[in-house]
Amino acid sequence: MKTKRLTLVIMGILVAFSLASQVMAGGLKRFGGRTLNVTAWSGPYAEGFREAFVIPFMEATGAKVILHPGWGEFISKIKASPPDNPPYDVFLADGWNYINARNNGFLLPIRKENIPNLKYVYPFLKEYKYYKEGLGVPFDGGPYLLVYMPDKVPFTPRSWSDLKREEVIGKITLDETWYYGLYIAAFINRSKPGIEELFSDEGIDECFEIMAELAPRARKFYKGGAEFFSLLKTGEAVMGPYYSAGTFAEMQKGLKCKMVVPEEGIISYVDFLTVIRGTKNRDLAEAFINFCLDAKNQTIFAHKLANWMANSKAELPEEVRGLLPTSNEEFEKMYFEDWEFISAKSLELSERWKKEVLTRAR
Repeated sequence: MKTKRLTLVIMGILVAFSLASQVMAGGLKRFGGRTLNVTAWSGPYAEGFREAFVIPFMEATGAKVILHPGWGEFISKIKASPPDNPPYDVFLADGWNYINARNNGFLLPIRKENIPNLKYVYPFLKEYKYYKEGLGVPFDGGPYLLVYMPDKVPFTPRSWSDLKREEVIGKITLDETWYYGLYIAAFINRSKPGIEELFSDEGIDECFEIMAELAPRARKFYKGGAEFFSLLKTGEAVMGPYYSAGTFAEMQKGLKCKMVVPEEGIISYVDFLTVIRGTKNRDLAEAFINFCLDAKNQTIFAHKLANWMANSKAELPEEVRGLLPTSNEEFEKMYFEDWEFISAKSLELSERWKKEVLTRAR
């Protein structure tokens, strides 16, 4: 009798699940025949985004999704378009793009009732100041980690201060961009209360001093990911900072490098999914955003790119577990790049960076 009752309960659950799936599918099918324009970062990111989200969404809805891969040109294209005919409906925006889109009034408020998957987003991300503005939802992000060649570095790096060790003088590579360097210096300078010290005049001065000392120890200041990995492959450099996604992609191609989370902490960018003002597809855009927050879809994407994902139910690749946050507590150990600070100080500090740091490079 118990077995029969259990069987009936299971059958009831399956029927309920089937009905719910049919309702969901039927709801999405109402978008059939419509067109949605969505942005994504160029290269492997766009390829993974297309496979994890764009193609499955088109199959589920019958809608057409046009993906626009790119980098820094998105804001200028929105500005150049009529307000009632924007080039994109869904805009994937990191910090710089987000604050520019926000400041120019390009973003519509997110109607959270249309994004039920928000309930699975890590609570830490919901406390982030940009999410609280109500103009976008956290989607993914990538931490800036310490990358090294284990067969060429005679120790296991644990700290950002390991960039200063005698064993790797002349064999490290550093990012040419000023704010990456200052964040690293702020971590090295953790005798202070925290990385927040970077944002005081005294903290900035101390960070410049640290980087001016570190600069002559670097083999080269790299200009981008291609140059960074070229230096590692040729052996000219054996250690340096870079993002998890690009490093994971190179590891998949056979590069024998490793990543480590330094004990002082790490910084990370955050990608937001936003809706552009003037779109005729607000409801379709929000349905797509909700689809992009689905745990299954985020898991597929994570296994292609190795970014952390906003949905707490998403599963990350085995190779990056322990490197990317998978709990609210682990997110609390990570700092986000402060783009208000970076934008406000960019001209002043980039010029100072050239004079005080880059001129001391080899």
